[in-house]
Amino acid sequence: MGKVIAIANQKGGVGKTTTSINLSAALAAKNKKILVIDTDPQGNTTSGFGVDKNNLDNTIYELFLGECSIQECVIKDVVKGVSLIPS
Repeated sequence: MGKVIAIANQKGGVGKTTTSINLSAALAAKNKKILVIDTDPQGNTTSGFGVDKNNLDNTIYELFLGECSIQECVIKDVVKGVSLIPS
């Protein structure tokens, strides 16, 4: 069974984005399948994985509005073993 890890804090600049990127990459290196869901409106986790957020058709926003399916939104293997729902 999978585990859910949420990284949250109201304060900015505490390392939420850095932690999520590095933790997901480290778990993927241990052969775990990882899905990162970027809900930050600025999309820094998305760009932190090297995805150009300005050229995306489907993000978490379109998913919330029901304009795309989760399969259409997921970007597979942004890093080996890490998939991403971008913001």
